[in-house]
Amino acid sequence: MTGQTYTAEENLAYIREIMQKTRKRTTSAGSFLAVWGSLSAIVTFFQYLAVVGTFPLVYMPYLWAAFVISGVSFSILKGRQLAREKGEPCGDELITTSLFSSIGISLGVFFFATLLAGLLGLVSHIGTEVCYVISLVMAIAFYASSYSTGITWFRLVAYGWWAAVILFVLKPFAAEYLLLIIAVLDFLLLALPGFKLMSLAKHDQT
Repeated sequence: MTGQTYTAEENLAYIREIMQKTRKRTTSAGSFLAVWGSLSAIVTFFQYLAVVGTFPLVYMPYLWAAFVISGVSFSILKGRQLAREKGEPCGDELITTSLFSSIGISLGVFFFATLLAGLLGLVSHIGTEVCYVISLVMAIAFYASSYSTGITWFRLVAYGWWAAVILFVLKPFAAEYLLLIIAVLDFLLLALPGFKLMSLAKHDQT
């Protein structure tokens, strides 16, 4: 049985088509990064204020609950919308989607574990070890996605997360500033890339 052969130009055209589809799905999903990054930055900033004593700590469980409910509700509704409009992901699109899903799962596990441990009185602070593990996951996800989507500035975001790993390992800051640093990173390296992707999605639709 003989298989069909393709020219180099046809192979390149096929690869470009896959990358273009993956890029469009990724830009369409930019709102996930924008929403989750913004929500996590806001609630973590208020957690920092509560730790340093400038915001009532008693309100934090309500803010965390609002964070989780808002983020999960948005993800479900937006995910269903994208499934209707774009169909279910496959191939390289599925790989990219899985990489970015790992970001959301990592954030969710981190925040839930931290909140639960705090409520149970098991910890009084967030360990930097957890922070640089999550930063590594995000760096890998963005760097790998830069090749599957052709969005080269993803690598700059990945470099930012790798720089965060170095920051958390060396810890050249007082412990009380950890939450503030996390809030800034969530905004700069999650929310802003998400807003940029949303802008690209509008451009791709024109």
